[in-house]
Amino acid sequence: MKKAILTCLALSLCLHSLRADDSLEQLRRAAEKLKNEFAKVKEQGEVKGREWYKKAKDRLTVSREEYLKQSGAALTRWKADIDVLKEQMGREYFKTRVTALEQHHAFAVKEMETLSTITDEAQFRARQKSFDKTLWTLEAAIEQAQEEAGL
Repeated sequence: MKKAILTCLALSLCLHSLRADDSLEQLRRAAEKLKNEFAKVKEQGEVKGREWYKKAKDRLTVSREEYLKQSGAALTRWKADIDVLKEQMGREYFKTRVTALEQHHAFAVKEMETLSTITDEAQFRARQKSFDKTLWTLEAAIEQAQEEAGL
């Protein structure tokens, strides 16, 4: 997504800097490239949305014990990913991002602890939806940081 936005910005600047004597062919190629980038981003968003929907549907049908086990394993994996990102901290703003990831992870761990103490099935499933959103946003933030770090 970030790449597509940067590409749009670059193309916009290129289009802006074209002089009157530049050919319309250059404009057409730039517009075509921009259209292709938007199509890629749209497709990636649709794929990710379908993945999240499938995960949410699957998680609502899995047993509580299995759900907590899978969530705990995911949190453990993501903690390891955050630790790897910590080693990549060269830029000051990236340190802030890693710190935010650590805080997000700590919040998810506390939310999971709260979730595991709930005994009522209806309450558990209601809180599970919120916890899923926390997990998905943490996963997306880690992926974005890994992409930025070149991992």
